[in-house]
Amino acid sequence: MRTLCLYYTRTNTTKEIMENIAGIIGADVAEYTDGKDRSGFLGYAGACFATVKNTISKVSIRGEINLKEYDRLVIGMPVWVEGPCAIGRALIKKYSSVMPAEVYYVVAHMGDKHDYTAKIKAMDKLLGRPSAGQVSIRTKGNDYIRESAAFAQTLV
Repeated sequence: MRTLCLYYTRTNTTKEIMENIAGIIGADVAEYTDGKDRSGFLGYAGACFATVKNTISKVSIRGEINLKEYDRLVIGMPVWVEGPCAIGRALIKKYSSVMPAEVYYVVAHMGDKHDYTAKIKAMDKLLGRPSAGQVSIRTKGNDYIRESAAFAQTLV
């Protein structure tokens, strides 16, 4: 089964998580982006505003990636303002028609575990079908690499 791990990252934490998952399951890995520099406080503030207002419209996958070549897709995204980042939602909306049947979400956040069920359902609505699975990984004060490895083992 050919798998692609896609991620968006502002601080490289989600990238680290997704590269760990990809390494364990033998997947390709690529980044998606809206092309904006979101580093530092102003970048974070802009990211939060974009998520609340859902203003992200441009998103692209870096590299020469054809989603139709994959059997399974694992999408990693950070949480901004207690919801999956607007860039991740824009990715799903733009590419849902060419995404493989199996789509998983990896949601990385700094706070305590929250119930993201409603947010996942909203992403599934953009996808046009239920996702195959998801995991919520707390990154602050937590061994998120171990947690991402445990999730990856469910995909092996």
